[in-house]
Amino acid sequence: MPATVPATVPATVPATVPATMPETTNPSAADSLRPFRARLVQWTPCVAMMLLSFISLVDRSILGILSPVILSDLHLSASQYGNAILVFSVCYMLANPIWGLLMDRVGLFVAIAVAVGLWSLASGAHAMLAGFLGLCIARGVLGFGEGAAFPAGLKTVTETLPAEQRSFGLGLAYSGGSLGAMLTPVFIVPLAAHWGWRSTFVLSGCVGFAWIAAWLVLRATGLYKPVIREQIATVQAIPEGSSPQRARWNRDLFATALVYGLGAAPVAYGLYSAPLYLTRVLHQPQSALAHLLWVPPAGWELGYIVWGRVADARRKRAIAAGAGVRSPLDLFILFAVGALVLCLIPVCAALPIALPLTILLYFVAMFFTGGYVVIALAHGATTQSATNTGFLAGFSISGWSLTTGILMAVVGQMFDQSAYAATFWLAASLPACGVLLWWLCSDKTQKSAHPV
Repeated sequence: MPATVPATVPATVPATVPATMPETTNPSAADSLRPFRARLVQWTPCVAMMLLSFISLVDRSILGILSPVILSDLHLSASQYGNAILVFSVCYMLANPIWGLLMDRVGLFVAIAVAVGLWSLASGAHAMLAGFLGLCIARGVLGFGEGAAFPAGLKTVTETLPAEQRSFGLGLAYSGGSLGAMLTPVFIVPLAAHWGWRSTFVLSGCVGFAWIAAWLVLRATGLYKPVIREQIATVQAIPEGSSPQRARWNRDLFATALVYGLGAAPVAYGLYSAPLYLTRVLHQPQSALAHLLWVPPAGWELGYIVWGRVADARRKRAIAAGAGVRSPLDLFILFAVGALVLCLIPVCAALPIALPLTILLYFVAMFFTGGYVVIALAHGATTQSATNTGFLAGFSISGWSLTTGILMAVVGQMFDQSAYAATFWLAASLPACGVLLWWLCSDKTQKSAHPV
């Protein structure tokens, strides 16, 4: 018996314990980290685009939020203010397809870094404004640089997410814009009150360069890896022997630009006109705007998330049922009807509760019309080849920018003439026009590979 113990213990314990422990612990720990790492790589680029759109809308919104004090300080009229917005919109319109095409050709990483650097310099230059000419130049350069932000969002989503998650991913990437418009009044108005309106533009320029540094870190750490998981090209209704790649210029491209550009016009109208309307008609002081102007963009933010979820749910049901493309016409009509609540705002001006009703109606209108951004681009992307998504986003947003520029130039003149009610009717009618033109222009012979 004593001779067997030393013979068996060394033979069993060292032979089994060291051999089995590494196999049962370390590999399982590594395996548990792989799903987390995969989801981190998958969603981090979308979060980066959310922050980018946040910065973009902050830089863009400062002028509108502080317009009463800036126009007074620079001795500018509402018409000149509207013309400066037109300059921004024209440059933004021209830049969107250029940046989108550049991203499709040379890649997203370098293009967006250059664009953010350009518009951050332009935003900071607003601190040195002295008059109308300088305002137009600064807004023009800012608009050209910011033209890269939204094409980058769609490009990122189509490169990094599977089809059934792209609508929500697009809503997430673009939600930073509405979040920026919502939060900007909260910290910009107090900052301007303590340090002057020029300090707000210096801060916005610095934040842009901080994002570029973070973008470089994402690439260096491998958290941004552009991979097209599956093509979004049209695969049905293609003649035998022809290429599955659609031409860059096609009917669905123009249809998407029309419904996006006209449908989302009330969003821009709310962002740019609300500060002047609240101060001139409802006689709210500049200091009160910080507590009011965050509410309408909150509707825009909520619309991105809600309508993105709705689109993905519709897509999943269609795929599960083996059905073809489901037209978003019903949603477009719903959004157009929701935009009509804008027409109630001037009616409420004489009521004792005019202020809360006005803010609520702005909120509802932006909730519905913000849906055009997510649904139009998500559906439009299914009608184009995967290599054309950046250009699709750029061209579509150019339509919105052109609409915004023309609309706000007209609205500025109407505000100077105190024709406030007519401007609400004008903005509320544009989504219905966009839906009609989309239905007329869309190519009904084409079928998408990924239903919405």
